[in-house]
Amino acid sequence: MITHYLTETVSEFLQSRATNTIGRHRIIVYLVHSVLVVTIISMQFLGLGGSSDPLPLSMSGIHLAACLLSLSLYLTRRLTLSKAFSLVALVAQCTIAVRFFYFATVRPDHFLQLILVNQIVSLLAVFFLVLSFVRLTPFIVSAISVVSYGCVAAYLQEPSLWRLFGFFLFVQFFLCALGELLRHNVMSVSKENTDLHHRETALMHAVRLNRREIEAYLRMSSNDHPSPEDTDCLFSMLKPKSQRNLVNAVRQYLKRNLMDDCDLAHHFPCLTKSETDVCRLILAGKKRREISMLLGKTENNVDVTRNHIRKKLNVPTDQDLQKFLINLLIEKEYPNTEEINK
Repeated sequence: MITHYLTETVSEFLQSRATNTIGRHRIIVYLVHSVLVVTIISMQFLGLGGSSDPLPLSMSGIHLAACLLSLSLYLTRRLTLSKAFSLVALVAQCTIAVRFFYFATVRPDHFLQLILVNQIVSLLAVFFLVLSFVRLTPFIVSAISVVSYGCVAAYLQEPSLWRLFGFFLFVQFFLCALGELLRHNVMSVSKENTDLHHRETALMHAVRLNRREIEAYLRMSSNDHPSPEDTDCLFSMLKPKSQRNLVNAVRQYLKRNLMDDCDLAHHFPCLTKSETDVCRLILAGKKRREISMLLGKTENNVDVTRNHIRKKLNVPTDQDLQKFLINLLIEKEYPNTEEINK
């Protein structure tokens, strides 16, 4: 129960502070780093590790204070994640540099091991910065770390420290270069995903369908011979407005393309050439007056021709001639398609 509550709380917090997976990943890395800093420094204050001398302890206190301050500023939205993480990392590296020179001059017990431990802490800080895709700060932290470590190694003239200098130099700047490349690629992918989402949203707005409705339509259209059940399934998933939009779009397409390209004489062999010409203009949405002007006939002749068409095609008297012709042509062009009734 407690675990579920904590999981829900963390999930809500991440959703409120980041809009994508990359943002949530960065927050998790920063929070894990903060928890580790607080835990390790608290253990040092309890005497469970590290140097117990006053100066190293005071440096740890400064590090802890910077960590808690940056965390509070981030949680109150006064600092961005990158700035908060950079602040604590730079303060931490400065405290480590002070510890280096303290260990080199005072030389307490196990001072060489303490220098190496602090250098490893610097390496881990760079690693966390890289994981959270923070820009430039890893290079600054690495530069301070390597320079301070090199100065201490030169001052002490310890072969063991010099042997590890090249290793730390290579690893830290390799991490920085790799992190910068990773950050650039991740941000590019994120931008592409954002652009794709915007195009997808624009497409759905243009066709006036949502994602689920588009997927249903694509599944049906991929079938060469959709059954009536497939059509019913599609329309059952569409909202009434989407149904009307889809049907109207099909009707408009048929009016602009099918009606102009189809062979009316082939589909209606019982009609004369004059009647076929009238049919074509009726399908184009022309009125009686326009038909008479285009064909050079009187309006009475057009009416007579329309009546002949109705009789030959068995058009019911209460049926609109244009809609009847459209549905009849659809049936002839697409035998497996049911009539579109509007």
